[in-house]
Amino acid sequence: MQGISMAQSEKAEEILEKPHLTEEQAGQLVERLYGLKVKSVKPLDSYYDMNFYVTVDGPAPWAHGYTLKVTNGTESKNEDLIEAQNKMMAFLADRGFPVPRVVPNLQVSYSHNIVRLLTYLPGTVYHNVPVTHHLAYEAGAFLAKVQKALRDFSHPALHRPDFVWSLRYVPSLEKHLHCLKEDPHVDIIREIIQAFREKVLPRMDDLQQGVMHGDFNEQNVLVEEDPVTPSEYRVCGLLDYGGIIVDPYIFDLAIALMYFMSVVLKDPFSFGGQLVAGYESVRALTPAEWDVLYYCVAARALQSYVLGHYTASLHPENTEYLMFTAGSVWKFIELWWGTPKEEIYKQWRNIQNN
Repeated sequence: MQGISMAQSEKAEEILEKPHLTEEQAGQLVERLYGLKVKSVKPLDSYYDMNFYVTVDGPAPWAHGYTLKVTNGTESKNEDLIEAQNKMMAFLADRGFPVPRVVPNLQVSYSHNIVRLLTYLPGTVYHNVPVTHHLAYEAGAFLAKVQKALRDFSHPALHRPDFVWSLRYVPSLEKHLHCLKEDPHVDIIREIIQAFREKVLPRMDDLQQGVMHGDFNEQNVLVEEDPVTPSEYRVCGLLDYGGIIVDPYIFDLAIALMYFMSVVLKDPFSFGGQLVAGYESVRALTPAEWDVLYYCVAARALQSYVLGHYTASLHPENTEYLMFTAGSVWKFIELWWGTPKEEIYKQWRNIQNN
């Protein structure tokens, strides 16, 4: 649903340099850098990086295969952030979370691109399974557990004041509105930005902050059939650490809510309420967090919409895909912003009380 990939440079103005690698070259890299005998190589979807699913012959420490990740040239210059991603994945994996592990001999440069080999996680992306209240609740609880674990993790590279996908960046979206000069929704866009400026920014000191994943969406969460209840699914993996950052925890929840509700065609708010209920089963929201959550959800949807248009202006070849995505996001913005905050919260309180 995201209008622009989270695999994004710190500043929106930077154009990312996507690497170019054939399947044969990818296989040769794995054999040369990691000493594994490659059986097959299959390209995986990636907007700015190049990713490949690799299987190997002979004894291997990981039965499910590997992901070869060749990072775009722009982000490859930020080696501290790549190190933070690697360390966070190892930190979570050591504590039992289902996340990729980096295979030793990491962070090798191929031309101008950082190359990493990650363990491939089995599972199905959340987006591709029937959405249920049970799964939404599970996802919310999982997100809160990740946040709780990351209280003991730190890295200086996670302080990213200019990161375009932090909700802190929302007021700066105004400088990209030239890409929407003929858009009929500009007045609503300005209204949401102003509401964020007035309702959220003055409360920043009241919001609990810490290390967070930053992109907990329906494409980055893996699920599997629940062995206890075969008709249901449970979370079995968390992918994509390009958005990790120190920010208010409520931003993380708002991001998840926006993406998970956006994929639900019928009664999305009830699924959002289940996600919040799952989250609060692990970590209760503070009054200040409740005060700003509504505006943060709208702000994240707006980021996706505006930056999607901005990216289309930089990459015209992707305009069709980006505009289709932006159209879906706008439908959610209209529904969310057109429903009073109190009405949504009342529905969510009823869910938690039942």
